[in-house]
This record gives sequence, structure tokens and C-alpha cells, in this order.
Amino acid sequence: MAAPDWLRELLAWKSSANQKVIDVCDEPWAPNISDVDNKTSLRIAKSVLDDLGVSRKVSANSSDAKEESRGTALENAVTVQLVSELPSLEPNRSWAVGRGKDVRNFEQYQHLDELRMLLAETPSLRVALGTDYQIAPDVTVALDVPGHPLHAVVSCKWTLRSDRAQNVRHEFNLLVRSRRGRTPHLVAVTTEPLPSRLASLTRGTGEIDAVYHLAFEETQAAVHAWGTVQHKKSEPTQLELWREMTEQNRLKDYNDLAGDLARL
Repeated sequence: MAAPDWLRELLAWKSSANQKVIDVCDEPWAPNISDVDNKTSLRIAKSVLDDLGVSRKVSANSSDAKEESRGTALENAVTVQLVSELPSLEPNRSWAVGRGKDVRNFEQYQHLDELRMLLAETPSLRVALGTDYQIAPDVTVALDVPGHPLHAVVSCKWTLRSDRAQNVRHEFNLLVRSRRGRTPHLVAVTTEPLPSRLASLTRGTGEIDAVYHLAFEETQAAVHAWGTVQHKKSEPTQLELWREMTEQNRLKDYNDLAGDLARL
């Protein structure tokens, strides 16, 4: 299935004087999902935006160009879609989808509220234990029954550059370690175009159930076109990484997210 319609409203070409952008895109405008210092990222991202018919252009200095604003818009869009789709996909459950909710509101983590109060009263403990127990995921999916058990957590990351992948892993590890009872399903949603960066989330010790790509079909076609070059003999190509992740069901189409959560 094609990318969701609302994604086109978040995608744009961002002004950039980087020579690599001009080399790949033939003009000083870079896809706002690309890494302007990586030509493979630029080629894949350009193919995705061209495939989706994105023509909107934004100045690099505008608020629309800031990744933080796109990240917030992404969280809102995912929340709205899950609120709309889950009740029709599984009407026998009462769903409660929220954004930025503290996990202490949910059954498996309510004991953390007692810990918070204890640490507030004992500064020496707060210094020793830190504040990692304070977790407010991007999107939460709970069951609207007594106790509000947390069914799933959705981490929304526009791209996976810098330390974002590590931040997702850290948060999910905390959720696994600090729970009492069933572990919620832990998934990530992204538009990251480069398979090697997607692999930073899909590979690992299994704390992440799956990564859902918002432009799955479009990115897959672009990776087949531009991801066959092997830059180092010791490393797989971008296409090989994509195939590995999809064949293992670690990387999936975002259009499957609501259905997967409803069935789990």
C-alpha cells in the first residue's frame, strides 16, 4: 500500500547549499527526510518524494523545516489514525490512545508512582537512582478497562540520525525492566530512508518488536534502484540490509500497524 495521505503534508524540499544536494537533486533543495551529507540517503529520499509527487518547498530557516515540528506533527497524525482505526478493527476491546502520557498511568507501571513519592522525600535516593523511571512515550495504546493496562508503545522518529535510535532503545529497555506484568508491544514509526540506519533499530536484542516505515513501498522501490552499491567489502549493501529486515518482519509497512496492534 502507498504511504498515508497525511504524510505528503509533512514532506517537503528544504533549501540547502550543500554541494552533494546539488549533485544529486540538480538544485539546492533537499528532501526533508534525507541526510544532506550522504548521497545514498539523498538519492533514496529524492526518489520517495518524486514518487509521492511532493512539490512543496520550505526555507531551511522556517519552522516547517525544523525536525522537532515534524516530529510533533508525526506523533499527532499517528495518534489520530490509531484512534480512528483500532475500534473498527477490534470492536470487542475498548481502546484508549494517547500522546505523551506518563507510564505511571498504566497498570504495569503504577508502582513507579510510589517510587516517585519516595524519591521526592529522600533526595539521597534520588541522586543514587536517578530519574529514568519518568517515562512519557510518544504514543500509548491502552485498554480502557480498570487499571488501564498498557497494550503498546509507539515511538515516532521522523528520521534516525544522531542518537535517536539509541534513545528509542533506552526508553524501551526501561519499559521492559521496570514493568510489573505483561510487557507492552514496543514499536517504532519512521520515515528514515537509509536501510543502514533503520538496521540500528531492527537489529539488536529484541526489545523492539518491529519498525514501521511510513513510505514503505516507495522506499523499497528506491532502495532497489539506488541501494546496490557496496561501499565496503565487509559491509552489506543497503538493498541487502532492506531484504534482511523485511524478510525477518523486523521492518514493516506502516499501513499494517493498526491491524497488527488490533490482533496482538
